[in-house]
Amino acid sequence: MLGCVTERLIEAAAMRRIMYTNHHRMLDIEEKVLRDLEKFDRCAAEKDHEKKKAVAEVQSLLDKAIVASQKKDSEIIYLHEEVDQLRKKLENADDEAIARYKMSAEYKSNLHMYSTESLKAAIKMTKEWLVDDHSKINLDKFDR
Repeated sequence: MLGCVTERLIEAAAMRRIMYTNHHRMLDIEEKVLRDLEKFDRCAAEKDHEKKKAVAEVQSLLDKAIVASQKKDSEIIYLHEEVDQLRKKLENADDEAIARYKMSAEYKSNLHMYSTESLKAAIKMTKEWLVDDHSKINLDKFDR
């Protein structure tokens, strides 16, 4: 019986050693898993920080693009208004230009010059008519 108990004690001690070795291996594995989890958490935190930074940059670019777009829209509206005003001025430009020209000194000078030229042309035509119909008339007396 003593041999049987001793044998059982030896088996129990061997089992204990096996269990201790397995337990020690499990602790090593748990420790490695915990280290890997810590690395993963740090990496995830870095990636999350990079992601947040990238999102902030994209949001900043979007905000700038929206502001630039609104500014361009305002410029387009302003330019459309300017074009409409220029079209209205262009519609009335002929009348206004003619009125301004008739009020200018150039118009008065041209009017005087052209009326003088017209008068000279009429006198010349009259002289030619007289010479054709009345060849005896000396036209030199009419020239100054």
